[in-house]
Amino acid sequence: MSKGKELWRNALSYLGGLVMLFGVLLMLGSIVVHFSLRQPSPYLGIFTWMVFPSIVVAGILLVLWGMRRESLRRRRAGTTESLPFPRLDLNDPRQRKVFAFSLLGGALLAVVFALAGYNAFLFTESPTFCGEICHTVMEPEAVARKAGPHARVTCVECHVGSGAEWYVKSKISGLHQVVAVLTDSYSRPIPTPIRNLRPARETCEECHWPEKFFGAQLMQIPHFRYDEANTPEQISLLIRTGGGDPLLGQSSGIHWHMMKENTVEFLARDERMLDIPWVRTTSQDGKVVIYQEQDHPLDPSEVAGRTPHRMDCIDCHNRPAHVYVPPETAVDRAMAGGRLPKDLPFLKKTAVETLVQSYEDKEAARRGIREALFAFYGQHAPDLVQSRRQTLEETAEALFLIWSRSVFPKMRVDWKTYPSHIGHRNWPGCFRCHDGRHKAESGEVIRNECVICHTMPIRGPLTPLAEAMPTGDPEWHPLPLHGRHGELPCTRCHEAGYRPPLECSDCHRMDRKAPMMSSPCTDCHLDPGNRQPQTPCTECHEDLGGLHGQGDHPEAPCTDCHKPHRWTVAAREPCLACHGDLAKEHHPGESCTSCHAFRKESGK
Repeated sequence: MSKGKELWRNALSYLGGLVMLFGVLLMLGSIVVHFSLRQPSPYLGIFTWMVFPSIVVAGILLVLWGMRRESLRRRRAGTTESLPFPRLDLNDPRQRKVFAFSLLGGALLAVVFALAGYNAFLFTESPTFCGEICHTVMEPEAVARKAGPHARVTCVECHVGSGAEWYVKSKISGLHQVVAVLTDSYSRPIPTPIRNLRPARETCEECHWPEKFFGAQLMQIPHFRYDEANTPEQISLLIRTGGGDPLLGQSSGIHWHMMKENTVEFLARDERMLDIPWVRTTSQDGKVVIYQEQDHPLDPSEVAGRTPHRMDCIDCHNRPAHVYVPPETAVDRAMAGGRLPKDLPFLKKTAVETLVQSYEDKEAARRGIREALFAFYGQHAPDLVQSRRQTLEETAEALFLIWSRSVFPKMRVDWKTYPSHIGHRNWPGCFRCHDGRHKAESGEVIRNECVICHTMPIRGPLTPLAEAMPTGDPEWHPLPLHGRHGELPCTRCHEAGYRPPLECSDCHRMDRKAPMMSSPCTDCHLDPGNRQPQTPCTECHEDLGGLHGQGDHPEAPCTDCHKPHRWTVAAREPCLACHGDLAKEHHPGESCTSCHAFRKESGK
């Protein structure tokens, strides 16, 4: 083919060459910028390894398409240069030179594309790609991950794992998520649990070996009381981790569930696995036991046809990386770590009550937290507002940072959104099965004694790590857990996202203006935590006189007329419960105490 008659000499191929050259220059320039930045932007990575190489590929395709169109045009015109493909003759010095330059350029381009392809693969595997590209959607998970225990573990190490099979599956399953983001049709919040994840035994156990699950862990949890002094305390206990290998002699403990010789299976009523009414265990000797919840057992028809879920690491450790620390715990940690001042009166109480409020967005939260903090101290300690204004400003900002790590209004995510199944303080967790209500036909019950999983906690002063070892103090809880209080699950008071109750009246409905509200509850309730036994009313209220001593009144229990925690009878209803014949005609609408004297002291 003579000079000037090459197939690439056409407008479309020329355009393709310009596009290709433009893309190469952009890609090379962005690579230089990418490696020169200490913390490159996630968007720069997208353009460097994905967008700009795509422009180069588009240019190459345009060149080839132009050559094909030119070949077809020449054949239709019947010209002598109508060959469908370029002719290569290495005996021609000119063509030999062009071929050499083309080979060298192609090799360089192949190296650049190999670099771009490899880095594009690495970029799609990075936490930056997973958590920061889709700002609103993945912001809660990305922020929680950075503050969690797996902050240095990449997303794909847990969500995908090694091997090409699950990598391809993850990319295919991610296509509908991309479409949902582009069409703004994704759920708010993202529903959990995530389905079709790789089994945790193939991902978690890359780092956490079952054979290494043994022994116990010391936990020392900082806590500050809700009093004026923010009294510092520490809850200490040993967690009985137990073992995953019987050869180690660890046949008990929490990780008994994960021993390879044991199998634990269950059926749940809900998607989030908070309600588990049916459990089946198969021990290493082959013994099979089925436990059913006694209050609401599953009907045999509900069990038939369902495949029980085999217990996995993730069934307890369901929030291993994305942890939304409850406000009370976050404030305790911040105060223990010096990020919040311990000497501001009632700071613990004020901080938690401020954090659990609802705010429309981040700016509203920053403004609302600051206003609430200054309003409290402006009312109760006005001198402190003037003398320590800078401290209050820093405290408000620190509280906002706590809030912003766990609350994301656009995604409707806060401390109450995602249940955490590890432990049982803020969510049911272990008590989903270990509630003492799951019983086998033999009468065997899934145990719920505290000491199965940990020693009894002890409460003491805030001390350095391991300085005070737990010994099992029965009075470890700030409120003595006697009677009914000792039977309640922890979540009744410590539910995630709420301040725990501080007074009896926070749970028990009482008229705060009632005369006896100034007296301790134990003046009447002899056994704290139980309604009975009670101190007889007559021990304090002697010789009441009036109608208290007339007719059948002396024999009637006080509670027939006086409702507990209300005391004063100011309506007709208690009287009409016995004197119903006087309901209509006997001064209707008036309180009986208007005419009848019940107490000689007051004349009523």
